[in-house]
Amino acid sequence: MESRRSPRFSFQCPIAYSGRLIAGFGTISNLSAEGCRMGGDMSVRTGSHLELRMYMPDLPMKVDLATVRWSKGREFGLEFLRMQPEEQERLSRWLNTLEPCSSHSRLRVVSDPQSPPTC
Repeated sequence: MESRRSPRFSFQCPIAYSGRLIAGFGTISNLSAEGCRMGGDMSVRTGSHLELRMYMPDLPMKVDLATVRWSKGREFGLEFLRMQPEEQERLSRWLNTLEPCSSHSRLRVVSDPQSPPTC
């Protein structure tokens, strides 16, 4: 089993995504410095490239380019390929204040994005 390069955090926040011939809204269910898992109102194909706008509490953030690594219905995993350096730094600093999920814990979606994520 391949280990992750970055810890992931159970977290819920709104996200908008757009790409060639597609635009939709959804909710992130877990997040790392390198990507996220989300559910959307439109399905996307593995390999698609998207632009993202994450509406995190007090920290809206843009990902200039992400690729869909896997897709199952309206759930999909994204890898962040390009972010402005200041956006990447803000995301990393924010994630460093959170408790990462262990590989053995079950992820729980946080019902209130204002509260700290938990595993």
